[in-house]
Amino acid sequence: MGTYRKGILGSFSGKVGTVVGSTWNGIDYMRSLPRPSGKAPTDLQLIQRVKLALATGFLRPISSLVNIGFKSQAVKQTGFNVATSLLITEAISGAYPDFSIEFEKVLISKGNLTGAWNVGISSAVAGQLEVTWTNNSGSGTAKDTDKAVILVYNEIQSQYVFTLDGADRQSGTDVLNLPADFAGDMVQVWIAFIAADKKTISTSIHAGSVVIS
Repeated sequence: MGTYRKGILGSFSGKVGTVVGSTWNGIDYMRSLPRPSGKAPTDLQLIQRVKLALATGFLRPISSLVNIGFKSQAVKQTGFNVATSLLITEAISGAYPDFSIEFEKVLISKGNLTGAWNVGISSAVAGQLEVTWTNNSGSGTAKDTDKAVILVYNEIQSQYVFTLDGADRQSGTDVLNLPADFAGDMVQVWIAFIAADKKTISTSIHAGSVVIS
């Protein structure tokens, strides 16, 4: 049931008759209810549905991360939507219905802040991942105080570990503690930097994969 807010000519939310009212970013809008279709989906529609399910399935658990990572790219949409579209067009390969994600092409952020240089990953201590990089503070827009944004994805267990407030760029290294049951599993790792004031972020890079000790 819909709820009127400003009278018959004003905004409303929910379903009223054959229309639906809603608000996004302070903008009121109204759309008609979709009509059921008796047509079978086309091959292209089937392909897009499978790709969309794959992309949203991967990104939904880290929606808070990508909403920040793509905030500067999101115009009249969410960062999650931008990330989903980009993943579908740039990082999914294969033939229907056997699509897969090419992790090295996945972005978790996109922005103008200078990114990470010479990234290395290792796991010499049980349950820990060490990420290293060259301190490139002063190059481009990079600053000493930029914070590391790191994502770890365990595909075997479909689990994620990430930080939005990691070590400073100037430190050149960060260590993440991982769940004990990650031991022996290969994980995918991404890194970006975000400014201390959270206003700008770098385009992420895929740092590679490593087996956790």
